[in-house]
Amino acid sequence: MDFCGPYDKQVANTYRVTQITPLWGGWEFRQNPALSTGTAGWLALAKTYDWELSAPVRRDLISGDWAIVITDTSQIIRYVNNQFERMTGYKNHEATGRRPDFLQGVKTDPSSRQRIRKAIDQQKIVDERILNYRKDQTAYWCHIIIRPIVNRQKQVVNFVAFEQEIESNDRYSHQ
Repeated sequence: MDFCGPYDKQVANTYRVTQITPLWGGWEFRQNPALSTGTAGWLALAKTYDWELSAPVRRDLISGDWAIVITDTSQIIRYVNNQFERMTGYKNHEATGRRPDFLQGVKTDPSSRQRIRKAIDQQKIVDERILNYRKDQTAYWCHIIIRPIVNRQKQVVNFVAFEQEIESNDRYSHQ
């Protein structure tokens, strides 16, 4: 039987294009997994980047006492937890893919921003108070501790920010 009519040629040409078109899934998606806001989210990042966590950092990640923001080395947010969503009003999908400075505004102290940037550039721990803004644009004081996270090869692969709302710029407690 010969299937070489015009209809058969059109079908063959249509399917030939789809057969040689590459799939849109590949290695590039493994580096930026879609993460949930629960513990499974940061655990997926830990596995992807082969984190080596100290006991205190692991305890703080698990505790639920902190709003948590995890960025890559370019300061792009890869994960936020539920506490962050409650504190800022921004949902996970609204924060991921952005830089944390979207929370800052006109009254945020430039010297605080500069100290944070300098410490991150030097891959050092940050312990700072900063004025941030919620999604509804109300201001709040935030105590922030940012720690570099290293992999098993001792390379900085992420930064984790532990954040708590505080009453004012002058009073806050270290935990």
